[in-house]
Amino acid sequence: MSRIEKSLEEAIRARQAVRRAGAQADEPADTGAAGQKKFQPAEVPLVKSGTVDLRMACIREPDSYIAEQYRKLRARIKSAPGGAPRSIMVTSAGIGEGKTVTSVNLAAAIANELDNTVLLVDTDLRNPMVHRYLGLQPQAGLSDYLKGSVELKDVLIKTGIGRLMVLPAGNSPENPSELLSSIRMGELAEELKKRYSDRYIVYDSSPLLATADAVSLARHMDGILFVMSAARTTHRSAQRAMQLLKGCRVLGVVFNNVQEQLARHMYPYPYERAGA
Repeated sequence: MSRIEKSLEEAIRARQAVRRAGAQADEPADTGAAGQKKFQPAEVPLVKSGTVDLRMACIREPDSYIAEQYRKLRARIKSAPGGAPRSIMVTSAGIGEGKTVTSVNLAAAIANELDNTVLLVDTDLRNPMVHRYLGLQPQAGLSDYLKGSVELKDVLIKTGIGRLMVLPAGNSPENPSELLSSIRMGELAEELKKRYSDRYIVYDSSPLLATADAVSLARHMDGILFVMSAARTTHRSAQRAMQLLKGCRVLGVVFNNVQEQLARHMYPYPYERAGA
C-alpha cells in the first residue's frame, strides 16, 4: 500500500471517528525567468479584512489554531520528498468538501512568508469561489485570457494580503473543459512557473468527480493536494477520485472540517495563541 493510500485510509478512519463523535459539517458548499518582462498586476483596491470570508483563518485570524494548521501544511509541502512543488493543484472528490477554503488559506500562509510570492489561480470556471471568499469583484479573469480577449497583466489582482496575487476565474465560459485542456492553458501553466524563481502557484480546481476539468489540469502540476471533508467525503468517492489521479504526484490528503476539540484530541499538542 502506497503512502498516499495509507493516508487516505487513515483519513477515512478518522472521519468515521468524527461521525461517531457527532461532528457536524459547518462549511458551505464549494459550489470551489530571469531576463523576461514581468507581469504587472492590475491596479485594484486592496482587499479589506472586513470583506474577507470568516473561514479565511490565515487572513482574518492569523494567530488562531486553525491558521497554524495551514502553516503546518505549508511546511509539509515545502519539505516534500523530491523537492518542493512550484505549482500545486488543490482538488476534492465532490463539492462542499473544502478545496477552495484550503486553496485560499494555503496561498495566504505561503504569501505571508518573507521569501516567497504566491499566485492563486481559480480554475473552477464553472463555479468560481476564490473571488467571493476574498471579497473581490473582478471584471475578467482566466477564462477571458484563455479566449484571447484580455491580456494577462490586466486580470492579475494584487490583494494586499502578504505577497499574494490572484488570477480569478473570469466570466463563465460555454466550454470550460476545452479551455482548460487547451495548448494555451498548458503554455500559461509553464510560463507562470518560469517567470519568478520565488513564486508558488496554487490552483483551485473543480471537483474531480464533477467534471473532466481537474483531470486535464493535473498533468501540468508539480503536485496535487486532495481534500477530504470529515463529515462529507465517502470512502467510495475518495477512492474513485484517487483513481483519476494515477500517474500524478499526489502530495497528500488534507483532512478538512474536523471539529477543533476533536482535532486537539487526535493530535494532542499544547498550542497557544501568539502573545498568550
